[in-house]
Amino acid sequence: MGIKRFFSLKRREEELFESIDKQLGLTIATVDHLGESLRYLKMLDFEAFKRNFLEIDYLEKKADDVHRNIVEGICKGAFFGGIREDLLNMLEKIDNVADSAKDSAKILMLRRPEDKIINYVFEDNDLMDFLSNCFMAVKKLKEVINGLEKGKNFAFKNIGAVEDYEEKADELKARVLNRIFDKAEEFNVLSVMQFKDFINIADDIADNAEDASDIVLILIAKGYS
Repeated sequence: MGIKRFFSLKRREEELFESIDKQLGLTIATVDHLGESLRYLKMLDFEAFKRNFLEIDYLEKKADDVHRNIVEGICKGAFFGGIREDLLNMLEKIDNVADSAKDSAKILMLRRPEDKIINYVFEDNDLMDFLSNCFMAVKKLKEVINGLEKGKNFAFKNIGAVEDYEEKADELKARVLNRIFDKAEEFNVLSVMQFKDFINIADDIADNAEDASDIVLILIAKGYS
């Protein structure tokens, strides 16, 4: 993993960074499965949507277990010096990404939205593009962390890409919500609220990825000090 060559680390610290890479991989898989769930919803296959939610739930729990073990290791060990608090903050943001993927899917699991609003929401690609940008923000975050040994310029470029994906997700979020509320009177009010809550919670995926990348900037500053 790149970050362990960016800092001068002990073996135990290297093992913990390998676990961070594992947490990131599980987090990305969780968000990827959320996109798959939306594809099932688009096809009006709610049974497949529910089955896929079980995969999201499983992946989020695995990511949470890894996160908990890393935090315990950091808190118990006398290492990481001046970056310990920053690492814990970054890990919390990554954990929030997986939580947001699961929590957003759970909103649509509470009850089946009416077919009419599902068909309407998926008339264009904005919702899927929104989630794709959320996914890419998380994927790019992993590249940032794994590529730290390539230097500051590489990191800055990719941190900028995380921000770009987050901003694009915000734009698409607004467009999707505007479309829904433009025709809100035509749909069941509970279905409207479900999609509103789903989009707002899913947006936290990209927001937390960007927050984590901001913390990487702090790690870079300390690594080059």
